[in-house]
Amino acid sequence: MLAILVLLLFPLVVGGILLFTRGQKSFAYIIRTSSICIIALSIFLIVKNFETIYKFNLSQYEFVKYIVLAIEILISLYIIYIGIKNKSYLVSIFSGIQILVLLWFEFSKAHEIVVKDGIYIDRLSLLMIGIIGIVGSLICIYSIEYMKDYQHEHAEIKDRRPMFYSVLFIFLSAMFGLVIFNDMSLMLFCWEITSFCSFLLIGYSKTKEAIQNSFLALVINVGGGLCFLIGMVIIASNFGIMDFNTFLSIGRNSKLIEISVFLMIVAGLTKSAQMPFSKWLLGAMVAPTPTSAILHSSTMVKAGVYLIIRLAPMLGKTPTGITVTVIGGITFFVAALMAVTQSDAKKILAYSTISNLGLIVACAGINTAEALWAAIMLIVFHAIAKSLLFLSVGSTEHQIGSRNVEDMDGLFKISNALAMFLIIGIAGMFVAPFGMLISKWAAMKAFLDSGNILIILFLAYGSTVTLFFWTKWMGKLLANAHIKKVSDYVMMIDEKISLYSLSAMVIIVCAVHPLISRDFVTAYINSNMHISFVSPIDRIDTTIIMIILLIFFILPIILVPLYRRYRVKPTSVYLSGQNTGDNESFYGSMGEVRQMELKNWYMEKYIENARINQITFWICVVGLILGFGLALGGVLL
Repeated sequence: MLAILVLLLFPLVVGGILLFTRGQKSFAYIIRTSSICIIALSIFLIVKNFETIYKFNLSQYEFVKYIVLAIEILISLYIIYIGIKNKSYLVSIFSGIQILVLLWFEFSKAHEIVVKDGIYIDRLSLLMIGIIGIVGSLICIYSIEYMKDYQHEHAEIKDRRPMFYSVLFIFLSAMFGLVIFNDMSLMLFCWEITSFCSFLLIGYSKTKEAIQNSFLALVINVGGGLCFLIGMVIIASNFGIMDFNTFLSIGRNSKLIEISVFLMIVAGLTKSAQMPFSKWLLGAMVAPTPTSAILHSSTMVKAGVYLIIRLAPMLGKTPTGITVTVIGGITFFVAALMAVTQSDAKKILAYSTISNLGLIVACAGINTAEALWAAIMLIVFHAIAKSLLFLSVGSTEHQIGSRNVEDMDGLFKISNALAMFLIIGIAGMFVAPFGMLISKWAAMKAFLDSGNILIILFLAYGSTVTLFFWTKWMGKLLANAHIKKVSDYVMMIDEKISLYSLSAMVIIVCAVHPLISRDFVTAYINSNMHISFVSPIDRIDTTIIMIILLIFFILPIILVPLYRRYRVKPTSVYLSGQNTGDNESFYGSMGEVRQMELKNWYMEKYIENARINQITFWICVVGLILGFGLALGGVLL
């Protein structure tokens, strides 16, 4: 219990210290030391609790709930205040309702309910602790030098780094609590803390756009938190249950449960930025890159899919399950389609995140063993590869002064390391034998076995579109283009630590994913579904996967000595006309100077993002209304 308590409170204490810290050296020392401690503690907790499910009764610590209630009310009151101040009245209304419901429930019902196991740690919790602790801490380390350069390049923005670093660690603390607590009220508290932290991080620069986007994120996520709260109150008031596992064990024997599950699912959809709630995550791109990385990879959006996976036993062939599956499938395909039209690297990553989360949500919705296996494995691979990509894009922007994919050709000439980081991250998202591809194959088979033909079409076409935008980007990175101007920017040690570590993790996790599957994912599924499930990896020859992995990484390394002996004679590029001498322009047929242009095809004329987004938004809104109506109709019947 001591290790768990330290894991929960240590990042919180570090966040408090950083809030009052000044000076680059002090930031660097505290963040590096604390991040290493969190990584070590996460690994220790995984090893210590690997053999058994850890349970702990918190009923003797009733005072904790009153402290939590007081903090929740204070945060809600502050949100009401800033909502009114910034004319975002909807978030104030949501927070006001939340306070009223919390106070009514606490003083009329909550004291009568005893939570059996306030803390519950199984294999899924341990896997999430590893993702949060390791990936999240590496993002914190990366942010040390990145934010220093960010402030240097954006002198017009007030330096609020103490707040930024502090919120990052508070974020980690809340995420640890979310996956450790079995008590719904404590889980909800951590849920709301992540929403509030995301608001602070997105609005860091205090520009008009940043403020608007931060309030959009707050409105959607506080609304989702209110749905979570109402669902919890319905369960507690009618069944006397406030611990998550007991709730899942009672089954779908009441339509009131169906309503509660639906409301909690809506909370999960908002947090994981599924249609029609995806706009807030796209707006988060205005924030500094570490914010994007931590929202998209180790925290925030993973909280949403984590909740939906936990609720999977209540889904399947129910109105809520069907709604979740369809919305996830639509989100996967549409977000991938919209990514095709983007040349801004962060927007590509944002749409890709929404798309992949849609696939995870769809897998959880059908609630079969194979689908859950695919969903959990997708979480692991996505968290590592996407964090690597976001951080690499941040460093690339500092290196070449742009995050546009069209400006990344020839990156190898500027920084071999950055180009390789990006290639490894992109390969991790769609190339064999990386786990994302294997997990998508498993998802397709799960949809086929469950008879979800429509979702198979979404997955097939969405995966094809995914291949299109990833290969475009990789092609730019591999291009040997003429570089006119080279920045003198040099990656600092903190960036290197994070990027090299995450690159290694992408490769290592790919190599050991059969072990992750067997010891974490399959073990969790068999324990919770009480079956003897054999994972898809155990049915294929892993030797073939290892050979492909070796060819992919070892062969290029073997060829390095040969490449170094190979000499290339520089020459002018043929540009369909007489080269002017700079390899960037040529003399046309009439003697005029014409600029050479070589760019990807983004299909803007065929894929109108605004129109597609509007249509999809209303389809998903109608789908949610119909799903809720079916559940509600069942209650009336």
